[in-house]
Amino acid sequence: MALYMKLDLWSIMDELEKMTDYYMDGNERGSIYWDYYSDQINELGIAAADMENEIEELKSKIWYQMLAKEIEFCDADSCTMTAICWFNTAACMLSDTDMQALLESENNYEEDFIREKEKRIRALERLTKKQQMFLYTEVVGFITRFLQLKSAFDVITSCIRELEYHQSFVVKKDGISVPDAAYL
Repeated sequence: MALYMKLDLWSIMDELEKMTDYYMDGNERGSIYWDYYSDQINELGIAAADMENEIEELKSKIWYQMLAKEIEFCDADSCTMTAICWFNTAACMLSDTDMQALLESENNYEEDFIREKEKRIRALERLTKKQQMFLYTEVVGFITRFLQLKSAFDVITSCIRELEYHQSFVVKKDGISVPDAAYL
């Protein structure tokens, strides 16, 4: 896990899609350990798919809640872009958000990330208390659940890679399966 994470909406969507597709695409090497963890990977993929649906609902909630507010740094051409900007603005409040990745996903190639973050904080300060609390609880709550799901996914995939790396002996129905190269 990196020191700074990509916590903007598009990066979260990409990670969720990767987790959803991993059950079908993840066993590229034909790992003998895949079967032991495939049920957990499938469950995490289902949870990731549910979170993809939840993020779409969250975008519409944000749009309805923040409809009257405009963001000075956002081209409010469509309702989804405004919701995405508010999601990313709330995400930038977290100290471990990679602001460069967040801005690049919005096609904003600003050189001074600190100034851009301060501009977003000022936009949050202009919200009503009700809008602020809604944004913080919904977005930060979603990001927290996403990080928990991602860490569980990373643990399981790391276990498979680690077992593959050490190439352990595996007990099967017909006896013991010896790896190609074993460390005795």
